[in-house]
Amino acid sequence: MESPDVQQVRSLVQRMAKTNLKQGHDHSLNFDYSYLCPSPHEYKWQWFWDSCFHSIALAHIDPDQAVRELETLVATQRDDGFIGHMHFWGVKLGGFFRPWAFGQAPPGEHLRSSGLIQPPVLAQAVERVAQIVGDAAIPPRFMEALDLYHAWLAQNRVPDDDGLIVIVSPYESGTDQSPAFDEALGFKSPPGRWRAGFKNRRIDARNWLAGYNSGKMLSKHRFYVKEALVNGLYADSLATMARMHRAQGNNQSSAAYDAMAGKVTSSMLEKMLDRANGGFMSLVGTEERRVLPLTVGALVPLVMPNIPQDIVDEIVDRHILRRDKFWLRYPLPSVAATESTFNAHEDKLIWRGPTWINTNWLVWRGMRAHGHSETAEHLATRTVELVAKQGLYEYYNSLSGQGMGARSFGWSALALDMALA
Repeated sequence: MESPDVQQVRSLVQRMAKTNLKQGHDHSLNFDYSYLCPSPHEYKWQWFWDSCFHSIALAHIDPDQAVRELETLVATQRDDGFIGHMHFWGVKLGGFFRPWAFGQAPPGEHLRSSGLIQPPVLAQAVERVAQIVGDAAIPPRFMEALDLYHAWLAQNRVPDDDGLIVIVSPYESGTDQSPAFDEALGFKSPPGRWRAGFKNRRIDARNWLAGYNSGKMLSKHRFYVKEALVNGLYADSLATMARMHRAQGNNQSSAAYDAMAGKVTSSMLEKMLDRANGGFMSLVGTEERRVLPLTVGALVPLVMPNIPQDIVDEIVDRHILRRDKFWLRYPLPSVAATESTFNAHEDKLIWRGPTWINTNWLVWRGMRAHGHSETAEHLATRTVELVAKQGLYEYYNSLSGQGMGARSFGWSALALDMALA
């Protein structure tokens, strides 16, 4: 029998699955879309990694809608394999009242999709949904699209032989205003909300003028970051593709993906790992400056395969479980509490101290994969208790637990997967 906390989380997810549901017919694609928006109050479009996380939570309560969520996301794919980080289903008046979104859409796209990427978690979502539902027929339905998507990433965002992805905007990380990007944005001290927003919009404008062409954006070096969270998830995505191809008897494809995953993992261990400071640090600029501070993004690469066990143990024991760093009352904060940029109640410049359920889920997966099941279970228990008590919020105060940001926030439903795995 489920505990009261798990029952409460299940009830919240069931309610959210109704309030956040967006359905309709898109005439340009001749497609009947069906997806959960991140929040019916503030975020009404389809976001890439949000949608992947939604599908995993939905698989526990509505398997059909979980698959429809993924199908709707894949329907936005261009012929070359690209999938944008936002898709504007049902947009009215050409998006006239969303000028900020216009700056993130390629010229001539009429606000159909953005020109940016988000962390690659689509393969992981397909695999996890299939596991939850117990249907091995689900992954084959998505393999062609997934192969095209990963080919696009490799051809357009991996400029060096180290195999690492370069992001061209903080928005591509999904952790938009993290202090890990302050140096790349030219900030010598923590910025205010408006100053940070101006910098981000300036990058949008320059990327728009480049037509969101990856070659042009990378060559300009306006914002050029090999980010730890994105690349950790890229290695995980490649390894997931290898597993799914192997399960379908595609051994040649499986071996190719395994080799790519190994390359990314090796490069991250060589270039990004900072054992003294606690994890994998992002690289800024073509000169690849390793940057602080210590954020939750430095921990997410624990999801990667083939990390030496002593490195995993050290990150978990010396950093995650430190009560003055990440093991706060409501772990895991988006920035280590020892950092000067840590602010648990910040709700204007986000990703600077509050706890987010999606990164909890990612680190939880990494710890489980590398033998730290007891710590992972403790993290799951605390996460479920937090969501059961506060509800589905965008993020939470890591000291008090107070829910903050958008309400009825979809990816916080991942607490249900943590409870039932």
